[in-house]
Amino acid sequence: MPAPPFLKKFLRAAIGNNDEFSLESRIFHSLSILAFTILPLQIIFNLIVGLWISGSITFMVLLIQSGLYYLSRVKGKLNLAVTISGIEIVIFTGLNYFFNSGIAGGTLLLYAMSLFMVMSVSPKKQWGLWLFLNLTAVIALTVWEYYNPGVIKIQYVSRKELFIDIVGTYIIVIVLLYTGTSAIRNNYLQQKQLSDEKTHTLELLNAEKDKLFSIISHDLRSPLAMTQQYFSALKDIEMNNEERQLLEKELINNITNTQDLLTNLLNWAKKRMEDTAPQLISVDVRQLLLKKAEVYASIALKKNIRLTTVTDDKLTVKADVNMLKLIIRNLLNNAVKFTPAGGYIELKAVKDKDQCVISVSDNGTGIPLNRQNSIFTLKASSTYGTENEKGTGLGLVLCKDYTLLQGGKIWFTSIENQGTIFYVSLPCAT
Repeated sequence: MPAPPFLKKFLRAAIGNNDEFSLESRIFHSLSILAFTILPLQIIFNLIVGLWISGSITFMVLLIQSGLYYLSRVKGKLNLAVTISGIEIVIFTGLNYFFNSGIAGGTLLLYAMSLFMVMSVSPKKQWGLWLFLNLTAVIALTVWEYYNPGVIKIQYVSRKELFIDIVGTYIIVIVLLYTGTSAIRNNYLQQKQLSDEKTHTLELLNAEKDKLFSIISHDLRSPLAMTQQYFSALKDIEMNNEERQLLEKELINNITNTQDLLTNLLNWAKKRMEDTAPQLISVDVRQLLLKKAEVYASIALKKNIRLTTVTDDKLTVKADVNMLKLIIRNLLNNAVKFTPAGGYIELKAVKDKDQCVISVSDNGTGIPLNRQNSIFTLKASSTYGTENEKGTGLGLVLCKDYTLLQGGKIWFTSIENQGTIFYVSLPCAT
C-alpha cells in the first residue's frame, strides 16, 4: 500500500532533496527519522519488561540523535554529526550492556547494527576507525564480564522476559537494517538517475556544440568562399550579358541562403544563451501570413512556383509575433527550397475548436523516411534544395523550440517525391 501524498511530501522535506544534500546526508537523515520512530517504541518496550535504566539510556540517545539531525539537516554539518553519533552509540550501547544483562541481553545485536549505520553515512577512509572502535568496545565488554561477572546486573526475572527482550531487540535490529538498506538503495538509485539525466544533458549539449561548429566551419564558410569566387569571376572574366545575369542570380541566391543561415544561427545561439520567454499577445493571423507570403512570392516566382494563401477572416492567435514570424519564414523558405520549378505551395490557416492550425504544404521532393524521425533535431543532416540550395536543418529546430515555448504543437506529413505538409497549432486568442 503506497504512502499517503502528505507523508511522502513530509519525508522528502525531512530527508532533503538531491540538489541540496549529498547521498550520505540523505541516508543519515533517513536513519535519523527511522530512529525517531523506533527509539520511542524501544523505550516503551524496555519499560514494559522492567528495564528502567535501559529505557532511560535509550531516551538519552533519542535526545542526542534529535540534536545531531538538526546539526546535519539545518546547519549542514554532516561530518561532525556522524562523528558525534558514532561516539555516542559506542558509549551508550556500552552502558546499556552493563544494565541489560550483558552478554545474555541483546546489546551485541545493537553493536552490530550501529556499525552498519555509522559506516553507511561516514567517509570510506573512516570505516577502519569505526570498525576498530566497535570491535574494541565489544571485546573489552565481553572480556570484562568474563573475568568480573559480578559487575553485570541481570535484569530478567523470568525466561519469558529474556525471550521477549532478545526477540524484540532482534526485530528492531532487522527493521533498522531493512529500512536502512532500503534508504541507501533508494537514495543511490535517485542519485544514479540524476547522474544519468546530467549525462544525457551533457551529450545533447555536446551534440549541439558539434553541430554549431559544423555550421560555422563548413555551412557558413563555404557560401562565403563561393561569394568571393563569384566576385572574382565578375571582375576577372569576360562574359556576355546572359552569363553575367546567370552568375548574378547565383550570387543573389547564395547571399540569400547565407543570410537565412545567419538569422537562424543567431536566433538559435540567443535562445541557448538566454532564457527566452515568449511575449504572448493577440496576433492577426491573416495579416501576418499575407505579409510573409508577399515576401516569398517573388522568390517563388523566380522558380516558377505558385504560392497561394488561404486564411479564415478575423482569425487571431495568442503568440509571440517575432517567434511566429520566424516559424512561418523558415517553413516557407524550406517549401520554396525543396519544391521544383512549376510546383505549388499553399500557406493556410484554419480554426479547429480552440486552436489555430497553420499549414505550409508543397508538392516538392518530400522527406525520406530515414530522415523523418530526426527532422526536428540537430541530428538531421544537411540537405540541398531543387536548385542546389543548402539547408542545415537548424531552422526546423528553431520552429519546434519556438512553437513549444508558445504552448503549441508542430508536426508534419510527407511522402517522398510527392510533397510535404507542415502543421503548427497555436491557441486561439479569446
